[in-house]
Amino acid sequence: MAAIDNTQISNILNALTPTGAAGIPGTFTAFAASAMRIRLNSTLSTASAAGTELSTQTSGYTNGTGWNALGASTASSAGSAVGVPLTTQSFVSNGSPTAVVSFDLTSSAAVRGFWGPFNAQPVNVGSGNTFQVVGGSGAAAGIQISLT
Repeated sequence: MAAIDNTQISNILNALTPTGAAGIPGTFTAFAASAMRIRLNSTLSTASAAGTELSTQTSGYTNGTGWNALGASTASSAGSAVGVPLTTQSFVSNGSPTAVVSFDLTSSAAVRGFWGPFNAQPVNVGSGNTFQVVGGSGAAAGIQISLT
């Protein structure tokens, strides 16, 4: 069985995640030279299509913009996962309830790089309640992106 070398795993992850200054992706030019964002969906994303993006929330999340102040994630080394976001992100629900099912990590040019479902989805967030993804360096971040 073929596998990817740990150094190459790190190269790929660092090029496709917000590991540069201000959350700008690495070296993959299709992702543009602006900060990446996390798009939240009320339906499940798949390998071929993004889910249905959440509508505007009371605060902290805007349809079409999502969470875009992610911060510069700690770069992968020796094949380690990249944790996203560096800075904790949250929104206050204005729905009854708002269902959060999946996320997409996208570029400022709306190029989708990675996606995934949230554990125990759908996560129903009652009106006036807060949904949060913890930020942090590496494994401390709420979303871990890896190729292993």
